[in-house]
Amino acid sequence: MNLRLLAFALVGVLLVVVSCSGSTTSTTDTTESAPPNSAVAGPQKGGNLDIAVPVGATRWSPISGDWTTSELQGARAVYDRLMERDSNDQPVPELLSKITTSATFSIWTLTIRPGVSFHDGSALDSSIVKFNLEAQRMAPSTSELLSPISSVEAPDPTTVVVTMSSPWSTFPEVLASRVGTIASPATVLGFNDAPIGTGPFSWKGIDAIGATVLVKNPNYWKKGLPHLDSIRLISVAEANDRVTGVIDGSFAMTSVDEPRQLSRIGDLSNRDSKLTVFEDRNAEKPKVAITFNTGRPPFDRLSARRAVMMATDKSEILKQAFDSQGTIARGMVSDTSPWFTDYGTPQRDVAQAKKEVEEYTKETGVPLTFQLLVPPDTTMARVASLWRVQLAPIGIDVVLVPADNFSITISTLTGQYQSALTLGFDSPHPDTYEPIFRGIPAEQAAISSNISRYVNPVITRAFADARSTNDLGKQVDDYKILQEQVSVDLPSLFLVQLREVVIGSPKLRDVTQWSTGSGSTALGQEGATVSLAQVWIAS
Repeated sequence: MNLRLLAFALVGVLLVVVSCSGSTTSTTDTTESAPPNSAVAGPQKGGNLDIAVPVGATRWSPISGDWTTSELQGARAVYDRLMERDSNDQPVPELLSKITTSATFSIWTLTIRPGVSFHDGSALDSSIVKFNLEAQRMAPSTSELLSPISSVEAPDPTTVVVTMSSPWSTFPEVLASRVGTIASPATVLGFNDAPIGTGPFSWKGIDAIGATVLVKNPNYWKKGLPHLDSIRLISVAEANDRVTGVIDGSFAMTSVDEPRQLSRIGDLSNRDSKLTVFEDRNAEKPKVAITFNTGRPPFDRLSARRAVMMATDKSEILKQAFDSQGTIARGMVSDTSPWFTDYGTPQRDVAQAKKEVEEYTKETGVPLTFQLLVPPDTTMARVASLWRVQLAPIGIDVVLVPADNFSITISTLTGQYQSALTLGFDSPHPDTYEPIFRGIPAEQAAISSNISRYVNPVITRAFADARSTNDLGKQVDDYKILQEQVSVDLPSLFLVQLREVVIGSPKLRDVTQWSTGSGSTALGQEGATVSLAQVWIAS
């Protein structure tokens, strides 16, 4: 199982961009369970890094939709972004040398860093940046997020001017995500099998065992990097085999989110030094949630949504389905985030839940029963079964409907469902959630990324207000309003926030220690991926 793979499969459901940020304090708290041996001076040049991944990296275009962990890790080797996040989780220039805005945050001027070239030798210029941004504007997975953009112009080879139809003070956050990833036009359009970027490694091909081989870019614009000669992304389907492979030295690195393997890693790292565990405990992680269709019965009634909330025991779900690996989700924003506002997490209250069921029955004249779409994943199926058992004594009947990811996507986008078990809400910045709350009250669109069909003018206003200022204190207040309203109206029931780690050989060095093009210390991890340009192997 790989829940990040599931998150990719449900991208049509969630339409959430996963890597924008805007923290007021540092969120880098990467911990290592076994500190590397410091006796070896470095960095040392050369060597190959074998990374075990659940599935091969097959989609390289930045506009092909949210990448799986495997694809994101490969993309971080092949491509660079316009912006990156520093150790304080603030967006800073990477392929850009400078970014400025007008007083109203409606015009942004991007200055391209000089001396950057693609793997094929062609130079990075404003026309290519414009092409990438225009392609993102038309891509299904990002078009709604980028809808405030009215035009992208390249007045000279080093300048791109982005004009907005409305203020967007947090636009730089988007450029630190997949949206800001720059590839050659042919790669963006999917015309070539070999992806071409400006990154530290270039695509070589597929080897005899089916691994994706990336080799050192000798002309990388960050002088002295990369240290490694090559990287191989090796497909290993089972999480147990990936972890075992790192322990016995078959692989040098892998990412882990499977609960039983996380428990296993904890036991091993406490006993010996066969692996090093990297974990950013403050980073946003995907959240398992029940999404309600508030546009049709039974969840068009707040009493129904409140009933299932009060009947839910999140602690039991975390313990039984996730082996206590993860944390209870207290809302759409993690409680370690500077944007988080605590409105409390109601404990299971059987008596109150029954009162809400009685209220629903009184309002409608029918019992509270509904269907829950369940994606094809062992852990998610376990969550659904536990939840169904919890609700049964309250008098709530849940019919579990196993469905493939494509069917869930179609059902939720078209509003043809009652509730669905989903995975998402892992962006470090709340602004990127604006499209999934967008709409017109009392109007049901045939197809909408707002899969809950929940629209509230208070929330619409909070997003607009936050985009109209760069005062972080005022933005915090706006996002408080957002979280408070969601906690009251319950378009989603947040259950568990996943735990994600990267494990590696003790010989690896500088796995999470790297610098942006601006010279600032960069954020150590993005989800369960790391930068690879600075990594080296001690002999």
